[in-house]
Amino acid sequence: MRKTILFVAILLLYGFQIFAQVDNRAAGWFSSINSIRIKNKWGMQLDWALRTTDEWKNLQIFIVRSGLSYRFSDKLTAIVGVNNNHSRVTVNTTSGYVNEQQVWQQLFIRHRSGPFFTVHRPLLEERFIPISVVKNNKIEVDDRKFSLRARYLLRNQLPFKKQKTFTKGVYAATQQEILLNIGDNDFVNNRIFDQFRWFTGLGYRFSPKMDIESGYLYRSQATRGSVTFHDHVWQVTVFLRLGESLEFGVWSLGFRVLKAVGAYTSLRTCLECNSHSRAPPL
Repeated sequence: MRKTILFVAILLLYGFQIFAQVDNRAAGWFSSINSIRIKNKWGMQLDWALRTTDEWKNLQIFIVRSGLSYRFSDKLTAIVGVNNNHSRVTVNTTSGYVNEQQVWQQLFIRHRSGPFFTVHRPLLEERFIPISVVKNNKIEVDDRKFSLRARYLLRNQLPFKKQKTFTKGVYAATQQEILLNIGDNDFVNNRIFDQFRWFTGLGYRFSPKMDIESGYLYRSQATRGSVTFHDHVWQVTVFLRLGESLEFGVWSLGFRVLKAVGAYTSLRTCLECNSHSRAPPL
């Protein structure tokens, strides 16, 4: 099943690119993925991410992602949540920042494949996409359109030291993800295929509660026209798994919410100061 999905993804990706003009870009992606256990099988997800434009000239997107999780077993977790994506867009020669809201549902399916620790992550996004216009030489949201997007991620983690339960040490990681538009996609890119991502890198697990990893991510992104963006990304990610009780989880959540709000306020002020620099959308 896994090989079939990847085979279909490759066909969709390269079948489209045969006729596409390629535009290569370089960027940096930085994120923190935070799972917070509240009580028993319930938990919270609170993530953030920063991504740059081509050649690291500007901030392209700032994402705050939160959700409520339920752990059915050690192998299966379900999460529902919301995203707030503050993204840079360009209309004609004017650039600015708009918010895209998303509601999402995902499953984490975990299992062991020989020496590999494997994760499957199917995800469905309900997107409320801003339609941007220029008013008084500024980017404003004129309308929002609803769109569905399906995503499937396959991730493998290989500890350098053989362990029955991976608790500490160096590891290698690789993952592939495909993103497909569902239904009416006229105002997205007018295509079913949206993106394909491939990542490989190294990480270190400090404890069962914290990993940090860094590596190379390649992304192919389709556009409405004949151009396909090929992004070459340096990606750094911190994974935190926090909370063994309700009290610890709530305090951790509150602390991180305050930090996220403070960071968002500072970033928004900075973004407004640079809202007239031109950059291609990611």
